[in-house]
Amino acid sequence: MSVESRRQGYVTIAYGARKYLEMAVNLALSAKLNDSTRPILLLAKDCDSIPEETKAHFDLHAELQTPDDLRGSAVKLNIFDVSPFDENMYVDADCLFMKPDMGRHWRKFSGHDFSIPGSKRTSGRCYGLDVGAMMQAAGVDFIYQINAGLIYFKRNEAARRVFEEARALFKAGDPALMNLRRKRGSVAADQPFFAAAMAKCGVDAISYTPAEGTVMATTYLAKGFEFDIEKGVSRLKKATGYWLMDRFLAKGWVEHDTSIGHFIGLRPEAQYQRLSDVLRDRFGVPRYQFFN
Repeated sequence: MSVESRRQGYVTIAYGARKYLEMAVNLALSAKLNDSTRPILLLAKDCDSIPEETKAHFDLHAELQTPDDLRGSAVKLNIFDVSPFDENMYVDADCLFMKPDMGRHWRKFSGHDFSIPGSKRTSGRCYGLDVGAMMQAAGVDFIYQINAGLIYFKRNEAARRVFEEARALFKAGDPALMNLRRKRGSVAADQPFFAAAMAKCGVDAISYTPAEGTVMATTYLAKGFEFDIEKGVSRLKKATGYWLMDRFLAKGWVEHDTSIGHFIGLRPEAQYQRLSDVLRDRFGVPRYQFFN
């Protein structure tokens, strides 16, 4: 099948240390297990240096374009022009497809030109930033609280506008939108810019109810993990809110059944390593030790 004839596909990025490439391999193996009908594109720097046996886990690979002002997760602001698919789901490399039900999510997203799972916020703090200040900086009446570990977009002008607006906000450099990740060399996070750009462009976030089963849930501040990738079991509990600083003193807990597990910081470490070993053993890929 030619690149031009592929209608739907996944996109991921391997950028930086070797472990990120190994994480992307795990993502590709989980896609092979749970959604083998859709191809996956690897974006990486210096693709020619990646071993052929590693590139073989991906259907396509392309050079990651990283202008000087885009580093870390902010490189996602530049992926629109690279993907060959008519419909795209960008998925972070620290994710795994846990269940064989991605078709329902593609159908849910297909009515949009661009979307990310999330909800509206008009007060409080989001991404460690003051929501009111974010709204003022972007000139909008609300901000989306989103999980940009998954980004859906079509190859059309409406989606292009969101990416262009997000890059423009990034280049403007307003501190109200700059959540600097000091553990990663003070690289700005991408989520505030996509969140503000969506509001500016009149783009809706995708929402799920717990009963419906979400497309992606993060392991950050979660508990009660039940992960069995071979049986399609993927559940965890997330707080319904917090009384203090958006991370302390949970107001309550709700269980989420999620198709994609987003292992922020590869935590919980034992769970991620176990799932990595299961996937690699199943497909005859050498194990990789992510933790010392």
